[in-house]
Amino acid sequence: MTDEKPESGAEEEDTKKKEYFTGERGRTVPRAALLVLAVALVVLLVFVFMQPKWFTRDADDRSLDVPADRHFTKTLEGAGYHDGAWLTDDSPSTSYLVTFPADSSRDETRLHLSGTSQVSEDSVVFMTVKMDGQQVYKSELPRGEHDVDTYVDVPDQIADDGRVRVQVMLTGSLSNQTCVADHSTGMQVHLDPGSVVEAALTERVHTVRDAVVSWNRDVTIVIADQSDEWRTTAAQLGIALTRAGHRVTYVDSAPDSDVQNSVVVGPAQKLGELGWSASQPSDDSIAMGTVNNTPVVGIVKPQGDLTSSFLTSTSVTTADSDQNDPQTLPVVAASGNEVGLETLGADTSVTQVGDNHKWRAAYSLADLPDGRLPQAVRVGLQLPASPDDLTWILNTELNGQLIDSRRLPRTPTTQPTIPLPPSAQLMDNSLTLTVQRDRNIGGCDVRVTNYPIQLESSSALVLGNDPGAGFTSLPRTLTPGFAVYWPDAAKSSAVDELNAVIPALTKFVPAGTQPAFEWNAQPAPGKPFVLVGQSPEVNTLVRNQDGRIVAGPGSSALDISSFDNGMILQTATSTSRAGGLAINYAGTPGRMRLPEFGREPAQVVTSQASFAIGPDGKVIDGPADSGAPG
Repeated sequence: MTDEKPESGAEEEDTKKKEYFTGERGRTVPRAALLVLAVALVVLLVFVFMQPKWFTRDADDRSLDVPADRHFTKTLEGAGYHDGAWLTDDSPSTSYLVTFPADSSRDETRLHLSGTSQVSEDSVVFMTVKMDGQQVYKSELPRGEHDVDTYVDVPDQIADDGRVRVQVMLTGSLSNQTCVADHSTGMQVHLDPGSVVEAALTERVHTVRDAVVSWNRDVTIVIADQSDEWRTTAAQLGIALTRAGHRVTYVDSAPDSDVQNSVVVGPAQKLGELGWSASQPSDDSIAMGTVNNTPVVGIVKPQGDLTSSFLTSTSVTTADSDQNDPQTLPVVAASGNEVGLETLGADTSVTQVGDNHKWRAAYSLADLPDGRLPQAVRVGLQLPASPDDLTWILNTELNGQLIDSRRLPRTPTTQPTIPLPPSAQLMDNSLTLTVQRDRNIGGCDVRVTNYPIQLESSSALVLGNDPGAGFTSLPRTLTPGFAVYWPDAAKSSAVDELNAVIPALTKFVPAGTQPAFEWNAQPAPGKPFVLVGQSPEVNTLVRNQDGRIVAGPGSSALDISSFDNGMILQTATSTSRAGGLAINYAGTPGRMRLPEFGREPAQVVTSQASFAIGPDGKVIDGPADSGAPG
């Protein structure tokens, strides 16, 4: 019995030695713990080197799981809706066009709507999303105030043609109430600027045309060379991009962020000093390259008129490689006596109208044939059959002024022509047509019925022969052709001067025109002109003289201290009696908010506010056209 105990103790000791490693100072470590540690190390190495997608994917599984250079986005802000879009009873829908890269295919394409909604407790409101006119989503909005966070897949068959028009609209109804004057549903949805159409690309953008369609509204032009020929190229590119709807900023070094929305301008060697490198050697004028591994378009030959026209016209769709070299690109100016409202943004599709509906169109005098002012608008409407006691009323507003209100005749098709007063028109104009219904019936319990109404494509502005006054006369003055003269260009920075002048200048450049730039030169005799600065060859109403702004005979009408940063814009006449525009700026005003240019002859613009000056040199107190001749 006594001999068996030592044997049993020895067996227990041997078992312990098999289960444990001998540790420091006699301590022991379980073998199972070391096995778990080994498995954990293997799993960690898998995460580090293999990087499985489910490890990096967002918790809500909403990430497209592609690197930044293959993540295509087009936000509402990038499409021009800087503050997002508001959908209300008055304007229940919005739409924008998205063009996708053609040479980098997509794995997944979707729409993400974000924002807020407000719906009355007595209303039933639905949010509908249509793509190229096809409904792809519809959902009831909750009553009260809520966030909007909706993902909608873009069907492949819709996006196969490389573009999609996204329309978001609200439809709703109010609970059955009698004797209510306002039958609006009480709804508002704000889609924030970050609402986005996005796609996962299989490869990053590598062609000129794909880089161009990827640009957002804000585009930066990087000037690597400030010599005259390159300043001209940068100026002409800025005018073309601004006319195409972009907001342009000039800089002299590559931006730290959002570099994909920039264009570098200058010889290849100097572009290289900015960190830009071409994808491959090329003698073409337009080349794809990269800045910090991000695709960026480079203009490497000083052909601003050709390259800017090419990049902002439909001909850019031929640029399906990483380089291009346009040599001839004629532009046909607009002509004729009418301009269709459909081309000015008016919706000509069939619309269901309950109480009222608005159609909006916007036009710039510089975009109209020969810069002519419209004398009238012809409104073609297709009306539905309706009860005898129902009357349709058409209200017309121009720049916020009600200029006409009339009953529409009871015929299926009507085309009233409404005069547009020249005195009510500005350089940039908004036209609103509202069809409102009224029922001549007793009592309050009236069923609200929707009727189909269509604004026909024959609706158009009818151009007249009024010469305009002040700024509104300039497009017609400049249409025959003009040059931009910069007498003191050698004393200024290209970045400062172009940031100050190009946005204002573009408002007056006639459509299809690429002006020549004459640096350190005086206006040519007898020809229309744009003068940047001051010249003894040009007579102006307002002058920036010895640090003061003066106007009128002997400076009797106006004499005030000048600004440190600002601009004076005014109509002017050369000593040879040619007409034109004069721009005089001081300091580094940058991109400022420009006023509404009307029939006044001069505007003083600062970052805080602007004021108009009348023909007598006095400050206009009130509407800008009140001191100008009619």
